[in-house]
Amino acid sequence: MRTVLIAPLLLLAACASPQDTCLQDAVKDLRIVQALIADTQATLDRGYAIQTETRTVIYTNFCVGTGIGGDGRFSFCNYPQPVTTKKPVAVDLELEKRKLRSLRAKEAELKRESLLKQQRCELEFPTAS
Repeated sequence: MRTVLIAPLLLLAACASPQDTCLQDAVKDLRIVQALIADTQATLDRGYAIQTETRTVIYTNFCVGTGIGGDGRFSFCNYPQPVTTKKPVAVDLELEKRKLRSLRAKEAELKRESLLKQQRCELEFPTAS
């Protein structure tokens, strides 16, 4: 069963060329920092943060044939379900501003590194024309 599920994933991974994989790796950290910048900027624009909380709730439902012997009688079944809620949270806006400045400085540094890594990828894995 696991082999059946893993095989399509391996085929999809095989579709990316070595150069594509290298280029994606070259910008991975930059993309993460850019996402953090967007999140921090949104927090500053709103004036508060949004905290996401996930908890598990147990729901009860009717089930058929789940009793001893699976005889087809109705019974109750409990199943866990994750529930995600979002709530506003107060933040120190001055701290968020400092964090944003720090992230922007890191972004500039990562842009330079990413460009060098991308050039290295293009040299190491030239495209067949």
